[in-house]
Amino acid sequence: MKKPSIVFVINSIAGGGAERVMMRLVEYSRDRLDAFEFHLVLLDNEDDAYAIPAWVRVHRLDCDGKSMPSVFRLFSLLRRLRPCLIMSFLTRANIATVLAAKALGFRSVISERSNTSAHHEHGVAGLVSRLIIRRTYSRADAVIAVSTGIADDLVDNFGVERDRMHIIANPIDAKAIRTLAEEAPAHLPDGPYIVAMGRFVRGKNFALLLEAFAASRLVDFDLVILGQGPLEQELKALADDLGLAGRARFPGFQTNPFPLISNGFAYVLPSNDEGFPNGLVEAMVTGIPVISTDCRSGPAEILDDRAEGQTTGLHLGKYGLLVPTNDKAAMVEALNHLVLPGERERLGKAAAEGAARYGLEVAVARYWDVLGSVMAYGGRSAQ
Repeated sequence: MKKPSIVFVINSIAGGGAERVMMRLVEYSRDRLDAFEFHLVLLDNEDDAYAIPAWVRVHRLDCDGKSMPSVFRLFSLLRRLRPCLIMSFLTRANIATVLAAKALGFRSVISERSNTSAHHEHGVAGLVSRLIIRRTYSRADAVIAVSTGIADDLVDNFGVERDRMHIIANPIDAKAIRTLAEEAPAHLPDGPYIVAMGRFVRGKNFALLLEAFAASRLVDFDLVILGQGPLEQELKALADDLGLAGRARFPGFQTNPFPLISNGFAYVLPSNDEGFPNGLVEAMVTGIPVISTDCRSGPAEILDDRAEGQTTGLHLGKYGLLVPTNDKAAMVEALNHLVLPGERERLGKAAAEGAARYGLEVAVARYWDVLGSVMAYGGRSAQ
């Protein structure tokens, strides 16, 4: 008898936090192979940054980042596979999944990784995106958010019913991270350095970090920013303009960034908005002190067990330092705070303690609780 199929849908696995989380979820679901056949749908044909387990059937739809082909090609594939459930990550994949699943009568679970209002707040394109999200997300059988802030935004502004919402923080494989951190680092500076990581786009606001670093008292430090993206040349030019030539380093995307992170003096997240910043918690696992903007959403929950947007000036959180978004003076103060006697050691210990709250096995089990509920009952919860 043919086993029922579960289909996971994402734009690609070309790199990024959401992509890494999905692959962890798939990989740690291997013990369910006796019950289900697993399919991974990649909407775009991009190079894979993460390994795909050999027991997963992969479908590459080559939609080239476009919405309508994503919907139609996914519809055609799902009609052939006839799965018992579809699970998707990221906005375009979520929209395509809900539309195709509802048209075919299949159940769907979508996962939102970013603060939707903040991510789609600008111009006509943002307005259209918000309207489409409102019409589709509310029709999913269940919606998983990676933070309370994201869940509240979807309920308050996008019509998702509260009893369809589930909050599951991104899973962190602390043991694997510590093992990877022990490998020999590449591009290691000779002296102390601040490290940051992310895609080079406006929302990550690495310009703020560069400007604050140039204005701080950390004159003997380097700055290492890991990642890639469309603003790479602009950020390098800004670094030169700020007099950081030779001190600001851009090693590119690193398959294993943890040796560089763990050897750093501190890790900084300067973003304007986030969903659940995986890189922040992963850095905390290594015991490195962390600084983050108090952006929507995630950092305040991670570093201070509270809702976002309450920080004025430098705030010493339970597990790291928080500063308001786009506040250069506060970021400078945070960087300077790191060199106060005893603070780096205290903050590093606090960061490791804070990261211990995010276990991989617990998160994967919670995902499967939601998936099982949807398959059995349609996914409504008491949350």
